Amino acid sequence: MNKVLLILTTLFFLSGCEEKPFYVASIGNGGSLGGPYVIGPISVADVLGGGGGFGYGAVNGYPGASADIGRMGVPKHIEGYWAKQKPNAKGYVAFYRISADIDSELAEKKIRTLLNYYKNFDEENGSMQVLVERERVQILYSLYCPSHRRDCSGKEGADPNGWVIDSPIKGLDVVVLFDGKGEMSPTPFPDSPYAD
Repeated sequence: MNKVLLILTTLFFLSGCEEKPFYVASIGNGGSLGGPYVIGPISVADVLGGGGGFGYGAVNGYPGASADIGRMGVPKHIEGYWAKQKPNAKGYVAFYRISADIDSELAEKKIRTLLNYYKNFDEENGSMQVLVERERVQILYSLYCPSHRRDCSGKEGADPNGWVIDSPIKGLDVVVLFDGKGEMSPTPFPDSPYAD
């Protein structure tokens, strides 16, 4: 009986230490790394049963268009379509789609690393970005620490895996949660919004 009680007590304390799923972003960006694209629809599902839409239409550059995505947790799946625009923005060069799972456990570790990265900055709500470049799709999580107003230096040993990287925007640190490739077609996919 004592062994059972000891095991149950141990399990109780361990379950109390387990980190629960949490919301990580309320702002989303949709952008590109290779010129003008039309993004949409692209959706990212999260571990909390929700997610966000990143179909922002015409985009060019990083971080791209921005929108309120409500409360989004750690991502677990990405699905959607995008198209590369012709230089004159009349018509498309190529069409793309993706449906892929995301390693949510690794994504959560990266997000927690960024949230605990700074010595004197404790922002807990970042932004989620979906970036496209031909077949490539990336999902980034970022925190903006305005260095002209705060000390944005990192804690020693806060990022042993080297996950936190600088973005092209000063003061914006990111972690890459997903970096994958979709399918490409010279004509619209039949089930896409670009099909006639």
